[in-house]
Amino acid sequence: LLQKPHRVHRRGVDCGADSRMCCRQEFFVDFKEIGWEDWIIQPEGYHMNYCTGLCPLHMAGVPGLAASFHTAVINRIKAASAAASGHSCCVPTRRRPLSILYFDRNSNIVKTDIPDMIVDACGCS
Repeated sequence: LLQKPHRVHRRGVDCGADSRMCCRQEFFVDFKEIGWEDWIIQPEGYHMNYCTGLCPLHMAGVPGLAASFHTAVINRIKAASAAASGHSCCVPTRRRPLSILYFDRNSNIVKTDIPDMIVDACGCS
């Protein structure tokens, strides 16, 4: 029997009703509401999502919640230094493209993928 390699997906925390720490907030953009329905054919909107919440230095030093391993190391060094101060920011750690079908200036139908339009996960920088 051939076994498939086990993959672990690091997933950020989604915001709940009382979330205060860094999390991913779902947010839907309706193209009709922003006046883009006349040139965007599909989709009618999309879940763009955004990152929000607090990132104390001790949280930014946690590898699973840090935006990168580099961030985790830097923040551990900052936390160990008495002179270091400041805060970390809640930022996207994983994004993906949005595929749209639209009319260009010459009324041609065009399909394109716009990179980094959908936030999938957040972490502390």
